[in-house]
Amino acid sequence: MLASLNHVDLRFGPQEVLRDVTWAIQEGECWGVIGRNGAGKSTVFKLLLGQLEADGGTVVKPTKERGIRMGHYAQDLIPETDGSVLEEALAAFGDVERLQHEMRELEHRMGEAGADLSEVMERYQHVTEAFERLDGFTIRARAESIIQSLGFSDADFDRPVETLSGGQKCRVMLAKAILKGQDLLLLDEPTNHLDLPSLRWLESFIQDTDATVAVISHDRYFLDKIATEILELELGRSRAYEGNYSEFMEKKELELELQERHYQQQQSYIKNQEDYIRRNIAGQNTKQARGRRTHLSKLDRIQQPLKDRRKVKFVFPETQRSGDVALVLENASVGWDGKALYAPLESLQIKRGQKMGIVGLNGTGKSTLLKAISEEIPFITGQARLGSQVKLGYFDQHHRNLDPRNTVFQQIHAVTPMAVRQDILGFLAKFQFRGDEVDKPVTALSGGERARLSIATLIRNGVNLLLLDEPTNHMDIPSMEAMEDTILSFTGAAIVVTHDRYLLGRVADSLLRVHEGQAEFREGSYEDHQAWVDLDLAADEADCAEVEVPKKPASPQAKPNSAPKPQSVPKAPAKPQPIDKDKQRAIKRFEKQVAEAEAKVADLEARLGEMQKAMATMDPADWQAFSAKLDAQKSLEADLAYAMSDWEAAQGALEDAQR
Repeated sequence: MLASLNHVDLRFGPQEVLRDVTWAIQEGECWGVIGRNGAGKSTVFKLLLGQLEADGGTVVKPTKERGIRMGHYAQDLIPETDGSVLEEALAAFGDVERLQHEMRELEHRMGEAGADLSEVMERYQHVTEAFERLDGFTIRARAESIIQSLGFSDADFDRPVETLSGGQKCRVMLAKAILKGQDLLLLDEPTNHLDLPSLRWLESFIQDTDATVAVISHDRYFLDKIATEILELELGRSRAYEGNYSEFMEKKELELELQERHYQQQQSYIKNQEDYIRRNIAGQNTKQARGRRTHLSKLDRIQQPLKDRRKVKFVFPETQRSGDVALVLENASVGWDGKALYAPLESLQIKRGQKMGIVGLNGTGKSTLLKAISEEIPFITGQARLGSQVKLGYFDQHHRNLDPRNTVFQQIHAVTPMAVRQDILGFLAKFQFRGDEVDKPVTALSGGERARLSIATLIRNGVNLLLLDEPTNHMDIPSMEAMEDTILSFTGAAIVVTHDRYLLGRVADSLLRVHEGQAEFREGSYEDHQAWVDLDLAADEADCAEVEVPKKPASPQAKPNSAPKPQSVPKAPAKPQPIDKDKQRAIKRFEKQVAEAEAKVADLEARLGEMQKAMATMDPADWQAFSAKLDAQKSLEADLAYAMSDWEAAQGALEDAQR
């Protein structure tokens, strides 16, 4: 075990941050650490790093004294040196640099007359062996390779760190952490300042590395690619799940459904007991009523599942229905100082209800195009024409449509002042503003809350064409999911500039890619054109290329200008395919797994049925027995849900193996 938290509690003054958190990090694992903003994700890392001390429980730290080579990345790390990019990356290896310096001194002494050569040679051998153990001969080459993979050129190696932008400094610190973390990597939001090629490199690196990795991230696509386990922090508590983010979501949905069912069952039981107590507390059954009241006071109440973690279906219809065509771009190009960033886009129509994603590297003109469509800046060439009855709304990253003097409720009320309070509250609930949250000042909102309120304001204004510039930036995962649900529920057209591949996969039905001075449109989803969007052009061309059958050359005896006669080439008899023993073994293994899973499901279903029959005949007044049965039922239902999931996975693997 590399590190662990065992039943850890932590408070900041009166505020409880972590409660009974347990997490064990084993060799070879890759953990995705998720949770709302403020849930304690970075706090967990700080406990492992020794930057904070727990109030309760035990922490096993991954220290150098235990022989663990650990790298840590966070966006607030400060460079150690005033040197170059390469020197800062290598600053993680002070021992290596010291040994290398001593080796050079010893080499110089070897050439000096009168030196005690045998003593110098012995020391040189000792230092060289230590240098080799620390990978001193390869560390510089590794550092250069990692720095290049994170978006720097050879010319950047000697650039002073102090001249870099904030995002570039973050990438240098990430390279440094990767170099150090040969046993364990703790990465806190490592993808925030990476372009797509660097992000894909990081995904491949984590998939291939021998180091154990724990990543705090809101990038769900990234977590799907790299995570083998998920640690969720919610309301100060921790819960570990096997699998990547999508598998976690499936299990979480099952748990929420079970928790909701148990919550409703308990609420029904409580209501029945309270009715009995009220009717009998002063009558001849007062002793039984008091007994039931005592049982209720000791009852371990089930918490209601968080509403915004359950799927809520809603629709935002257009206040005014637009025509079939929402927007037309004609010979359109954008740029700055009269210079176009890409060749004119000859003609592009956005239809009513269409959701188009705009993708490309930073600086290619994606956000600039939205500004031109919204008439904030002029086009370099061409124009944008709105369709019939189209009202445009522009969502920018600064949320300029919000009035800082308002509360959440006042912001929406100002748009529709004649609306009744209950209507506004119902509308805000769709954007996860409930209870006291509707009275929060705009200035006190988090980035994700401001984004949700900004798009709520646009929709309340009755727009039917949304321009969205990076709508999920700086959001936690629940806020991202709410934003996606909002876009999908919007019946008008939407154009979305985003680097969020998960958002792109859920929302976009068409794509505009801006790359190398060209803007190219394609119908279809991100999954349909993943290589094209991710700029993996060679793979895309290989996938799309048609296989050409080579033509047989004309016979040398053929006359000039005469077409060769088609020749009938007899088909060779098909050779019997060799038996694929590995495939047969895999099929047998998966068949066994399917059979075992089916048997487990059948057994659990039978046991659950028997238990439900037994509970139907129980006396609810015997709360201790009823509670024990209810706990056993909950455990069986959870086991059954996981068993069904295992059966589906085994069945899918078997079908794949049989193809």
